[in-house]
Amino acid sequence: MTTIPPATELTNLYINGSYVAPKSGQTYTLYNPSDASIVSEQIPIAGQEDVDAAVAAAEEAFHGEWSKFSSAQRSACLRKLAQLLDEEDRLIKILTLDSLSTGNPVSIIPTREKTYIMGQLLYYAGWTDKLRGDYFPDDDGFVKLVRHEPLGVCAGINPFNAPVATLIMKAAPCLATGNTLILKPSEQSPLGSLAIAPLFEAAGFPKGVFQVLTGAGDTGALLASHMRIRKISFTGSVATGKKIQIAAAQSNLKRVTLELGGKSPAVVFEDANIENALTWTINGILARSGQVCVAASRVYVQRSIADKFIEEYKTRMKAAVEKIGDPLDTATALGPLVNKAAFERVTKMIERGKNEAELVVGGVRHTEQGYFIEPTVFLNPKKDAEIYKNEIFGPVAIVKTFETEEEVLKLANDTEFGLMSGVFTKDINRALRISSRLESGVALRAFTEPKTVLIK
Repeated sequence: MTTIPPATELTNLYINGSYVAPKSGQTYTLYNPSDASIVSEQIPIAGQEDVDAAVAAAEEAFHGEWSKFSSAQRSACLRKLAQLLDEEDRLIKILTLDSLSTGNPVSIIPTREKTYIMGQLLYYAGWTDKLRGDYFPDDDGFVKLVRHEPLGVCAGINPFNAPVATLIMKAAPCLATGNTLILKPSEQSPLGSLAIAPLFEAAGFPKGVFQVLTGAGDTGALLASHMRIRKISFTGSVATGKKIQIAAAQSNLKRVTLELGGKSPAVVFEDANIENALTWTINGILARSGQVCVAASRVYVQRSIADKFIEEYKTRMKAAVEKIGDPLDTATALGPLVNKAAFERVTKMIERGKNEAELVVGGVRHTEQGYFIEPTVFLNPKKDAEIYKNEIFGPVAIVKTFETEEEVLKLANDTEFGLMSGVFTKDINRALRISSRLESGVALRAFTEPKTVLIK
């Protein structure tokens, strides 16, 4: 099946190569955050029997036909999947389905999401035959050969903000290394994940290698505690990540990879290219309306350029209001928050923030229809201000000035959410020096603690 169905037809789970009704018999309603209209009233909820069926199919595939695939065959499947997604605008149609329920503007699909997804698939297609082992000499009379083997049945639990991109980010390395994957998308964004599932078989992956189960936290808990799942990867909140870690430990000690919250600092030094710094710090907080874990929510500006930078930052954040609108309109760059609960949480944090910092831009609802919040800027927060210390997950930035490198390092590192950071300077030595001392890093699907340094 390579035709992308409409939202109203995605009413079943995807297990063992087929769309099947949930054995639980339960469904829920999905809403559009732009106007609170109904997107679908029949999104399936996977219960224990459904999870067990998916795990059984994944195990059968892992020990059966899939185990006989060579690295070249696995690579060919990933490349074929990329080809199918690229043909007939399938990927764009799939991503647009999720815009109906997340509020993500379709304007980002061709320029950002599609490029990222295709790059991930092709990158991991090139890794299938490069999983080298190791050799240790026979000092004790035995030659030791180390080889890397797949774990078996894996599960992925994804966030609402970039559902298909995160799906591919988990699926590509998982399948490239010979595992099978059961994917649970966020209950807020299940459509794209359900729509893409049949394309895996069309690309040559055997039935059961990739499956999709929808539902809320209860479904995720069933995966995290399942005794036959060997690895689980979760992207989402810290609170949920802790629950998954506990469930994994209390079940079969399955391996766990977590990508959780962020309160990412962007440090702008006096010698920085101001235009470049403004562009990326603003893009970094307005992308997906600030609903990304790597949002540039704390901006530190060296005092000597602070007045100039902050004034232009405020001007551009105010101007961004003109880009708010219907996410399905290609002229829109800023959509709503994902649902009523998110809107109310962010609104309340902004209200409390008015007593903790100086509100200089936004902080108000945009239109009475939908869950839109105008871009918001606070200055000079109190040391322990909630908006300064905690993840907001909305288009809200806090700007603070600093004098020295040592001062800004202490400020930037004073967080429990060290996911990503940025440094803006023309001095390459400073860029490398500061980035090495910032306590943040990108550690996705890895067993070490890598740090990614981007120089622009």
